Amino acid sequence: MPVTEDLLDSVYRAALEPAAWVDVMQQLAQCFPSSAQAFYYLHRNPRRLQPVNFAGIEPRWLQTFNELYFAPDNPWIRLTQQLHKPGVVRTNERLDRILQQRGALYRSAYYNDWMRPQSFKLTLGNTLLAEGDLVANITLFRPPGMRTFSAAEVREFETLRGHMTRALRMAIRLEHPQNVPAAAVAFEACPQPIAILDRRRRVLYANAAMEVLLRRRDGLAMRGAELVATTDGAQSALEAYIDRMAFRWRDRQGDSPAPLELRDSQGSVRPLQAIPLGTTCSPASAGMPSCLLTVGTSAPLKSMSIQELRDAFGFTPAEAKLTRLLARLGTLRDAAREMNITYGTARAYLKVVFGKAAVHTQAQLVALVLRGVPITREHT
Repeated sequence: MPVTEDLLDSVYRAALEPAAWVDVMQQLAQCFPSSAQAFYYLHRNPRRLQPVNFAGIEPRWLQTFNELYFAPDNPWIRLTQQLHKPGVVRTNERLDRILQQRGALYRSAYYNDWMRPQSFKLTLGNTLLAEGDLVANITLFRPPGMRTFSAAEVREFETLRGHMTRALRMAIRLEHPQNVPAAAVAFEACPQPIAILDRRRRVLYANAAMEVLLRRRDGLAMRGAELVATTDGAQSALEAYIDRMAFRWRDRQGDSPAPLELRDSQGSVRPLQAIPLGTTCSPASAGMPSCLLTVGTSAPLKSMSIQELRDAFGFTPAEAKLTRLLARLGTLRDAAREMNITYGTARAYLKVVFGKAAVHTQAQLVALVLRGVPITREHT
């Protein structure tokens, strides 16, 4: 059975909501009929299993896993450096071909004392991540009465592996904010939903408010790694707006376009605003932060006023105006053009602004304006 869109939605939802792995396992069993499904980390040194989510395996069997799986006669662990690599699909038949002998697995203690008592015989596995001695694995088990995993299923499983790896990396980034742009720490304090996208509209980071919105599919959701609209007819407008604002809109004149009107699940209109974070659209920029996306309440988006910026940070009128324009227009050149000053003068202003506000990047400065409170030095 081909991988379904529902399964992919669950995979990426699990990046935001670990409890969604339950849905992933249930849908894996439907797409790849199997009696058990396991997502786990292998710590090769020390030799132990770290369960993430299991279906069809009783807890008591996990207590004996480490001793039997890491035993010297288990061919899976003997070939771990060769087989536990992202993209290498593991099946019983592949193991036989590599070893050039039939049934090596069936002579191991891992099979006879762990798999066979649970009525497991056939396996389909893949590694999502392998970093040093840590391996993230997905493995499916079939009983003796079922047919072996077909070539078509192996191909589908490999396609799914790519999505699961991206979702897992996303979860790691969200769990460790230091792996995303520095302003992410400040974004966590924002009550409004905020996300950082790459040039392909894939979500690199979402703050807590955005995570809630995505889980509820409240006007926005994720399809694969990409941000999508959930209301009828809104997808094309969303794509065009983000694409224009963040990636291809050059040599702008006058004010920036008004925020896109996004309808939530209750039918209310909420403004969605994109702010460029990058200056290139080349293929080499794929995967790099390119767009800061905010979703406001039903009221218009509000940021710190020029006077509030002056009071909070001691900005001059010109410095405060430059800061506001950067948050609205997204690039220093556009802000300089709006102020009728040279780009060099704008850069000099910006250097002073960074020092007064205790920030190091434009993204941090934008976060400051949107939050309405200073970013302290410990967060920069």
